[in-house]
Amino acid sequence: MAGLSGKSSRDMAKMGRPSKRTPEIEAKLERALGNGLSRDSASKYAGIGTETLNGWARKDATFRSKLAELESAWELRMVEAATNGITKQPKLAVDLLERRRPSWNKETQATKAANGRNTIAPALVIALMAAPEKQAKVIEVQ
Repeated sequence: MAGLSGKSSRDMAKMGRPSKRTPEIEAKLERALGNGLSRDSASKYAGIGTETLNGWARKDATFRSKLAELESAWELRMVEAATNGITKQPKLAVDLLERRRPSWNKETQATKAANGRNTIAPALVIALMAAPEKQAKVIEVQ
């Protein structure tokens, strides 16, 4: 059975200590990454260390490419799901923008506030600028 790299465990056999990189481990990694787990969590799920996973990716360009493809495919599915749900829940659009665009991110805005910069979200500034001005009544108090 070919795993993430397209190699069978027989092709990966070497002299010395047996590799933990088996088709079963690769299948677990593929399942975990394909469902959005981080590389750290995916490696724990597969029963290997993160450094082991990173080492395999450094040494095998095909494996590294497959890992990146799995991660990107999951991210695309999430963006598509959020985009499709925007008409039913417009807040999803704002949440997506906050995560993908630093200028929309509330935490980024809070950091700017700590640095003495403007903390008003750009969308709010645009809305405030578009609002018509009203004359306020001045009430004198004696």
